[in-house]
Amino acid sequence: MLVDNHVIETSSSGTRLRAAVKRYRPENGATGSEAGYILVFAHGIGFHKEHWEVTIQRLFVLALSSRIRILEAWAIDAQTHGASAAMNEETIEAPEFNYLIQDYAEACANVYNSLLRPTMREDIHKLVLIGHSAGASAAALSTAFCDHIPFHAMILVEPTVWPADITNVHSPMFIWASKTIPRRRDFWPSKDEARAYLKKRAPWSLWDNRILDIYIGYGTVPYPTKKGVSLACTPRHEAMPFITGDSVVPLTELDKTHKIIPIHLVYGKRNDLFTRKKQDTLQRGRKFASVTRIPGAGHLVVQEAPDKVGDVIFDILRDNAQRCKL
Repeated sequence: MLVDNHVIETSSSGTRLRAAVKRYRPENGATGSEAGYILVFAHGIGFHKEHWEVTIQRLFVLALSSRIRILEAWAIDAQTHGASAAMNEETIEAPEFNYLIQDYAEACANVYNSLLRPTMREDIHKLVLIGHSAGASAAALSTAFCDHIPFHAMILVEPTVWPADITNVHSPMFIWASKTIPRRRDFWPSKDEARAYLKKRAPWSLWDNRILDIYIGYGTVPYPTKKGVSLACTPRHEAMPFITGDSVVPLTELDKTHKIIPIHLVYGKRNDLFTRKKQDTLQRGRKFASVTRIPGAGHLVVQEAPDKVGDVIFDILRDNAQRCKL
């Protein structure tokens, strides 16, 4: 893949932040003057944009033997995660700082507003926004930061969005995670020792090895005061969404958007962090284009089964293309 780096800014929540963005293009791929898909990816809490790389590579490979053209894919670091965290360190480490889902939603929108809109042709370029977990929540809310809906479709993977009446109904695993994440280990003498430690413990022990390598490579950074590495996303910031309860916020936008563009839901078939009952409340009064459940994976389906996620996304793109003659 060809990869280049970009930076966008957000400020709608009242705090000026920066977000790191990567663009991925297939080698010898189609040019921007041709019709095709442009994909934008948002990650889940505790992860970073590179977690999508295995899935993106899978999509590019599948497209080689298909009439489907994927021109490029963009992936965004949330402002408290990955490379973004380093750029925003002074702001986000202030005791009074609170990260909101609106911040990441605006970043999703600004990939279009700032980077794509100047050159993108909406008549031939089909923009699809794909988010996982909290990234799916941000994707659902992103249209609030656009003057029109620029997306041809959305794919929400394990979205953490539900009505207010079910928000505080938690699974045992969610309760356990909300208590342990703020206290989790955040220092290792080396990246190799971090990998060995995590590989033996859930949830990392369930992950695809390529994703674990990416997590160690991009998700750990040099420790500031002694030799070793710590997490690029600190436990404090990883735990913040468990505290703020932003899961209801995207519903206002989603209630409008699902009537205008196809929105697809993708879940892991194993219900662990969230119950099936809680997931199904999102479908109350809303019509989604499709609902897919991937066998052998749970809420962290992007980490556990990245190729299968790519297969599902590709099937959705192919079905959309057949309907739209892309």
